[in-house]
Amino acid sequence: MANEEVQRNDSDTKAKKANTTKGRKSKINASNAKTTSPWKFPKNTLEDALKIAKALEEKYAGNPTRAEDLVKAVGFNKSNDWRFQDLLKSGSLYGITSGSGATALVKLEKLGEDIVSPSSPDQRQKALLGAFRNVEDFKEVENFYKGKKIPEDEFFENTLIRSFNISRDRVKTFAEVFLNNLSFLKAFRASGEDVVEKNKPSVTIIDTGTNISVEGESGVREFLDTCFVMMPFGEWFDKYYKEVYIPAIKEAGFEPVRADELFSTGSVVEQIWEQIEKSKVLLADLTGKNPNVFYELGLAHAANKPVIFTTGNLEDIPFDLRHLRVIEYEVREPNWNSKLKSNITTYLKNAKADPSKSIPQPFRNLQTNK
Repeated sequence: MANEEVQRNDSDTKAKKANTTKGRKSKINASNAKTTSPWKFPKNTLEDALKIAKALEEKYAGNPTRAEDLVKAVGFNKSNDWRFQDLLKSGSLYGITSGSGATALVKLEKLGEDIVSPSSPDQRQKALLGAFRNVEDFKEVENFYKGKKIPEDEFFENTLIRSFNISRDRVKTFAEVFLNNLSFLKAFRASGEDVVEKNKPSVTIIDTGTNISVEGESGVREFLDTCFVMMPFGEWFDKYYKEVYIPAIKEAGFEPVRADELFSTGSVVEQIWEQIEKSKVLLADLTGKNPNVFYELGLAHAANKPVIFTTGNLEDIPFDLRHLRVIEYEVREPNWNSKLKSNITTYLKNAKADPSKSIPQPFRNLQTNK
């Protein structure tokens, strides 16, 4: 009897341990299931996800393309690179492209076509908004905040967790992507309304039918590709920028951006670097050898970006850069501004078609660790 009692106790102890271990494993599995569940919203902004759609349109005439072929056109080396995979998944979630995975056939969807090759500004705006609202979580949060202020970081994130079941480990990504998307949509508004108030932590979403709008600054972005302009500020340079550079750049099919249009809270250098990386081509006016311009030019070359130069004095261009695309202008000549405008447009189009000729040789074949 004593032996039977001992054996029974041993069995009960083993059973309890087994149940405890099983319960522990179940909790671990449940926790893992929570953190490894599929993302319902894109990890990338709409602006970044459009790199896939633009590559399909520009490099492959909008035809379905294998991920292995598409990857280099987007700026990566291997199709299994997680960053490239995230872009593919984001494109699918926005509905602008379809196909994800290292061997996928990636296709440009109608929303993507309407964004990268629209027949009118309205068509692009509606497609951008449609892509944003294709993500159900974004659409629900947008509807919730219509006519209300979006609070600052902590309170916004708490609302996302409690009211929309966004997991705590993903909420910062959600908030960042959501707010960046609102800002991007604002820039392309089809009406005179703004989409989001710039450089302020609290914003108000207002529904205007096909637009998201908010009180804000004026100006409507026309093009997806940007041209970052590096030039001195003040005096006559501001006048040149408004009357010559901006119309010339838009005529070439780019959206002009200058550093003084970027500044908000945070590191100025980080904002400039981010814009340089985003820009398709850059333009540098080296007149007067402005140190800030040369610093930005160094960043641009380090980023392997094509840059065209303008100058009122050829001696201001470093000797070892004069073999690149340089436009010299003389303000005392008749119609110098019209000539400069025409040359800028032509040089920018050439730089887009053949960027290598606008990159110095040491950086031309630079490969980043992508």
